[in-house]
Amino acid sequence: MEYVYLTQDIKERIDKYLERFPVKEQAVIQSLHLIYSKYRDITLEHMQELSDYLQVPLAHIEGIVSFYDMFRVKRNARHHIRVCKNLPCHIMGCKKLLELFEKLTGEKANEESKNGRFYIETVECIGSCSVAPAFMIDDDLYDGTKINEGKLNEILSKYT
Repeated sequence: MEYVYLTQDIKERIDKYLERFPVKEQAVIQSLHLIYSKYRDITLEHMQELSDYLQVPLAHIEGIVSFYDMFRVKRNARHHIRVCKNLPCHIMGCKKLLELFEKLTGEKANEESKNGRFYIETVECIGSCSVAPAFMIDDDLYDGTKINEGKLNEILSKYT
């Protein structure tokens, strides 16, 4: 198979994971992170190439991608905003934070991006309860405890 998305760099890094892990299925998540970092989404084509390269069933990879909300399947925006809605974040005001994101970006949570700049997604947990309501933009984690409209607007302006 000729690979379009698995670049030489990605394949070399996957090969290093394969050397480290005794079972090739253990390299799937790390490989998906490499793909996600480069393309900002995981498409069916990405999964098919990874399946072929690792010789792991496509269904196994699809199961991992659909289980972990850190992997976004659809390409619809340059930046991915994840707002945690788990109990600590809910108690600390994630709903208000989400409304602020929607107001400032003009996007609705969990809906396809209208302008291609931001995709807002509510997620179950991003593992940062100490800064609840926690949120991430791409790979950057933010403390939501002292966010107001001005600060959030300033943060969003960093992402063009």
